[in-house]
Amino acid sequence: MLRADYTNPNATLQLSGFGGQINAVAPTATATAHRSAVVYALFENFWISPAEDATHLGWLRDVYSQTFQGTGGYPVPNEQTDGCYINNPDPDIVDASINKSGAPFSTLYYGNNYPRLRKVKARWDPGNVFRHSQSVALP
Repeated sequence: MLRADYTNPNATLQLSGFGGQINAVAPTATATAHRSAVVYALFENFWISPAEDATHLGWLRDVYSQTFQGTGGYPVPNEQTDGCYINNPDPDIVDASINKSGAPFSTLYYGNNYPRLRKVKARWDPGNVFRHSQSVALP
């Protein structure tokens, strides 16, 4: 975040308090498995011109990969980190050249809840109408 070769007043790291009643719910009670975190970190970057995409995405990828370099560039669920939050979908999470953690997006987003969510998907969306590149897959 202190790189001298990059300037953007709209590049941020937002740290929000987590815990409390959020952590009072069991990790398997809902789709959201992240119930042991005390801080939620959101790396954000905003710009207008598509011509600047490579510069700003490069900075963001660099910061993220350095922050989580010990786990392949992503916050793999362990004693220190608790995965990724699905409400901030990340297109890089499915790219093995960027996400070198070895953990699939389903583990990073849903932890151990993914098999159960696949069953829910089969019951409520058997035609796979509601989908995107990181959707819960049908069993």
